[in-house]
Amino acid sequence: MFRLFQRRKAETPIPETRSVSPGYAELVDPQVMDQIGHLELLSRSVVDGLLAGKHRSSTKGGCCEFAQHRQYAPGDEIRQIDWQVYARNDRYFIRQFEEETNLHAMLAVDASGSMQFGLSTPSKLEFAKQAAACLARLLLHQRDAVGLTVLHEERGMFIPAKQHAAHLRAILATLQSARASGAGGLGAQIQHCAARQRRRGLFVLFSDCFGDLQELATALKIVRARGHDVVVMHVLAPEELSFDFRRWSAFESLEVSGQRIQLDPPAVRAQYLQRIGRFLADLEELVVGLGGDYVRLSTASDLADALGWFLRNRSARRGAVHR
Repeated sequence: MFRLFQRRKAETPIPETRSVSPGYAELVDPQVMDQIGHLELLSRSVVDGLLAGKHRSSTKGGCCEFAQHRQYAPGDEIRQIDWQVYARNDRYFIRQFEEETNLHAMLAVDASGSMQFGLSTPSKLEFAKQAAACLARLLLHQRDAVGLTVLHEERGMFIPAKQHAAHLRAILATLQSARASGAGGLGAQIQHCAARQRRRGLFVLFSDCFGDLQELATALKIVRARGHDVVVMHVLAPEELSFDFRRWSAFESLEVSGQRIQLDPPAVRAQYLQRIGRFLADLEELVVGLGGDYVRLSTASDLADALGWFLRNRSARRGAVHR
């Protein structure tokens, strides 16, 4: 089991501004959206809904449960207009049913203590929050339904998947309020979230995945068994990948209070890199073996480039499968 210890370095403290959650505009970076807004996040498996040209569907026949109204847009069928609403408001609205949504996606953001680590870059949690916010905006722009769960042992939060554009504000507000603290328990929290995701769709995990890989494997297998398409966005800080510390240091656990070790980084670097390399390989093998997508994200990387690569690569592989 791989556990993170943050180096104590009093002479170069992390700015206090990193503990302040960014505003909505910073969560959904316009520059990122400019680069990925023309791309699509498509399901690679069967989802619940009507076949609308993007996602394969298990539903055959008509709709069954009214969900909401949305404003009429060019291209919508006139027969779907709710004329009673038009009579009251003098505006055209379409009746939308539960099974007319192309895709239900659940974005799961890990808020355990290790996610607060950030030294030369913003914290892993801040990076994950920005990535989740941009994907939520993209999914809603596709008229897909998106929900959010913040994975935390004591302050977990859950927002069910909805399709309307105004739902983005609720997602961003929840992301903004998320704070990293406490122990992991990632596997149990994922299982709890999966039980609340009623329809088959897309499950996207944003996490450093530190903890027991067997417990995580069990949880992701349950998610897959429920018919969900799985994507693991593995968020890591550059220091965790290189361990480029040069002086004798104290490393303090971000998840277990009072747990601290003293060591000489150059003396253990080779062993550390071997263990982290094995951990990364095992995690990727686990996710790919389940038929999911594994995406490694460094907090030092450009978010637009990373998400753009993932979306293009996923679309290309999906197109090759369905030819």
